[in-house]
Parts: sequence; structure tokens; C-alpha cells
Amino acid sequence: MKQQKPFDAKCIGKLKLSTQLIVIVSIQVLIIVSYVLALNLIHHSLLTNILSEVSDHIFEKGSDHILSNMMEEYLQHFNQIFNLNGNALVSFHRLYHTSKNQVLLHSLEIDPLYQMQYGGTTKIPDPLRIIKGYGNYDISYSFMCYSNLSSFNQPKTIEEKVGIKLQEQIQAFAQIFYQGNLINQSFLYSYIMKEKINSIYPCLNRDKAIYQYVAEKRDWYIELKRNYQSKTPFDKYNYTFTQPYLLYTDKKIGLSMTLPIVDKDFNLIGGVVSNFLGSQIIEMLKFNSFGFQIIYLVSEKGVMIMHPYIVTVEQLPLYIYNESITGFNFTDWEYILNLNQDSSCPKFDQLSSIRKCRYNSYYNQEMIIGIREIPEFKMKLIMLLSSSEYLKFHDDFQETLEKSLSQTTSNYIIWLFSLFVALCFIIVLVTQILFYPIEMIKQQAINLIIEQRKNKQQVSQFTEVLMSDQILSLVQAYKIVINKLESLSLTKTSECKQFEDIQYPTKQLSIRLSAFKQNIQETKKFQALRFEQLKDFSRNQQFQNDAISIIRSVVKQQNTQFLLY
Repeated sequence: MKQQKPFDAKCIGKLKLSTQLIVIVSIQVLIIVSYVLALNLIHHSLLTNILSEVSDHIFEKGSDHILSNMMEEYLQHFNQIFNLNGNALVSFHRLYHTSKNQVLLHSLEIDPLYQMQYGGTTKIPDPLRIIKGYGNYDISYSFMCYSNLSSFNQPKTIEEKVGIKLQEQIQAFAQIFYQGNLINQSFLYSYIMKEKINSIYPCLNRDKAIYQYVAEKRDWYIELKRNYQSKTPFDKYNYTFTQPYLLYTDKKIGLSMTLPIVDKDFNLIGGVVSNFLGSQIIEMLKFNSFGFQIIYLVSEKGVMIMHPYIVTVEQLPLYIYNESITGFNFTDWEYILNLNQDSSCPKFDQLSSIRKCRYNSYYNQEMIIGIREIPEFKMKLIMLLSSSEYLKFHDDFQETLEKSLSQTTSNYIIWLFSLFVALCFIIVLVTQILFYPIEMIKQQAINLIIEQRKNKQQVSQFTEVLMSDQILSLVQAYKIVINKLESLSLTKTSECKQFEDIQYPTKQLSIRLSAFKQNIQETKKFQALRFEQLKDFSRNQQFQNDAISIIRSVVKQQNTQFLLY
């Protein structure tokens, strides 16, 4: 039974060879491209799932780096402010002793023109005065003035003269040390206990309020005395901070950095002080990488040294666990000190972050907490970040990462499609070039067959009527033979197959030339003799009649079958 070919094989078999090659190669290329594309899409889906986990780690490291940099910037800023102010106090201390030694080498006669005793009831001269520069008080940036809080002896003692004479020098030096807003100084002032001389820059005219000003009761004096007593002997410069208090000059909460002034025997003789406005420092420090944030400077006991809140004197000292103002309670403060690990941030905990986080009732949101120690001043720098903005930053990071991955996949798909189109074009072009000679031969063969068919001699029906039966039979036999030969020329016969299967001889046969020529001569003689016999036999009339009768019988029996060819 003849095997049926598939439908697609039949369809492809009817196409040209070049078209078949294009179709087959294009299908192979399409399969390869589809495989690569499917593989890439699978990788994309896997990477999306993996990155959803890995990106948290990436974000954690990136945000940790950003937060660390922010905290370091804050810490460096505070260190810069503290150290520059401390350096100014140290320089004042040195200059005080240097000037005192110089004063002792010269006349102690006091020149009233160089005396800047405008810190009390004596008014500052108009050209140098800024009216109500601080509250209700006049100030001047032209010099450092002083006030005497006790009566001098009459006549003045040498120490009193030296103290007053020193003011002639110091009144001009303060402008060198004072840097104002650059290092957040409010005022720079000194106090010498024995002479009861209180100097201040910028010059502040306290008027009658000077009589209520008792230096020994001020927080800065208490701190510098405590500082001196904690370092015995006081042979190294050591400046410390006071607790926050109400600054008399600014009517604001601030704090002071103090440095004791000692003589050559390391005995306490006074001190030099620099004031800070903590809220101004906090306002200057704004790095909004994560949006909303708060900065605290807190002592080891939890006292708020610098913060953005407005408080009254009655609320001092302000502790970080004063929940009505800061939004944190004592449990939160213990968490900051690592005394407990109880989280109060359910939303932020979903990130599995190592960062500290506490819910703040004042801001009504979860706050991420960053901490840096300032051990030399026994302080903690605390930064609070809004967790909602931090989470938004995290979501934006995730979205950007996924968009980047999707864009990469899209670009790869476009590249694959472009490659597929380019390969198909190259395949068509190469196929046309390769099959061009075959197409030319095929076309020439078709043209030759058409031309031969046109040139075939056809016998008209009128002529066939006039022909004898013998001639008509010969013509039909001729057509049958020609059709048969044409059909056989397109079909490989069994004889051809047998000839093709003949193996090439593996053994060499020695043939002599003389024997080969002798065989050829004998064959020629035999063929000539046979031809003569056939020629004599064909002249016989009986032979001719028998041949014609055989042809007629064959034509009548097989005419229909042969004519199919």
C-alpha cells in the first residue's frame, strides 16, 4: 500500500527548492530566537522575585551608607563648632596672660580714652551704638566692653590697676576671637574674680540690670568651677558645656562652653565663656536625603542640650523622655540606650531592618533613630527620620530597580526581533545568490521544452485519412516511442540503479594492448557479418509483411495505454 505523505510535506514539496530552504532555515532561526526569548523572560521573572528579596539588602546597605554619611556630617559640624569655640577660649586664655605680662613691663597709668566701661550704666557713644540690638539693650560690635561689679580701693591697688589696664588691650582682641554665626556664637565674655571685672563681646549695655547680675550664681560660672575642681591640677586646657538655661541676653534657651583661667600656679582666677543658641544650630543642619528629620543633642542623662522645640524656663531641664514635648517616654529612652529591644514600629519592622525605630506620639508616626556618641563631651547626637518617607524612598528604590530590569528585558527583546529580521533578510539574499545558476538552467530548460513542443511536426487529420494503414501505424508507433522515452528520461530505471550499484574494482587487471586491439577487430568483423545477414533477410517480402502485422497488432492492443505518455 502506498504511504500517504503529511499535508505539510505535500505543501512544502510543491515549493521551489530555494523557497523550501528559506522556509526551513527561517523556522530554525525562529525556534532559536523563541528559545532565547523564552529563556530571557524566565530569567526576568526569576530575577524579579529574587530582586524583591535582594533589593532589600541592597537598599539597606545603600541607606546605611547615606545615613552614616549624614550622621558623620552632623557630627563633624558639631565637632567643628565645639572645637573652634574651644580654640577661641584657649586663645583668649593665652592672650590674657601674655597681655598681663606685657602690662607689668610698662607704666600702669590708666588712660581714660581706652577704657570701654560700657557694660553697665555708662551709655555706648552714638556713633558706635546699635540701638536695642538685643531686646531692650544697646550693643556695639566695635569693641569688647566691661563692667566693674565692685568698688575699687582708693588709691587703686597694683592688681586693680593691672586688671583695668588689661581691658585696654582685651577690648580690641575680642573681635579676633569672635566668629558669630560662623560657629554659632551668641556672646563671648570673661570674668576675673579678684577684680570683679566682667567683659563681654559684642558690647552689651545692661544699664541698671547690671546690679542684678551676679556672675558667681550663673550656670556658666558654676560649670567652669566644677570643671576646674574635676581636673586637679588643672595643667591642661579642658572646656566643658553647661546644661541648657535661659540666656539673659537673648531670652532664649541656650548653653555655654566654659574654660577656667588659671595663673602660673594653676590657681583659679576666672574664666572665659562662649554662648550657643542650640535651636539656631539645629536649623542650620538640614540634610534632606530622606525628607523630614529632627536633630537632638542629648547628654548622657537624657537632658536635651540642642533641639528644635520652644520651651520656657519652667520646663528646664528638658529631658528627651518628656513625652508631652518630645513624643518619647522613658521606655523609648531605654530603647535608645540599648537597655531593651522592644520594637514599637510594626510597619517598619516589615523591612527586617537593623535600624532602631520608635513610635513618636508628638509627630504621630514611626521614627527611625540614628545615634552617634560624642564621648569627650559626654553627649549623644540623635537623628530622627520619618519612617513613612524612608519607606517611600524604599518603594521608589524598588520601582526604579524593577523599571531598569524591565527596560533591559525590553531592549533585549527588540534586539532579538531585529536580529531575527536581519537573519531572515540575509537568508533570502544568500538563497537567491546560491540558487540563481540553478534557476537560470531551469528556465532555459523550460524555454527549450516549450520551443521543442512548438517545433513538433504535427500530421493533420486530412493527411491521416489519405495515409495507408501501415504508414499510420508507424507514425503512431513513433509517437508512442517518443512519449515513452520522454517519460523514461524523467524516471530512474532499475537498469540505472544497477549500474550505480556497481562497485569500483579493487583489483587491477593487466590488459595487453595487442589483445585489446585484437578483440576490437574481431567484434567489428562479427558485427559486419551480422549486418549483412540482416540486410539480406530484410529484403525478403515475407519478413516485411510479418513486421507490419506485428506492429499493427501491438498498436491496436496498447494504443490507449501508450498514448497516456
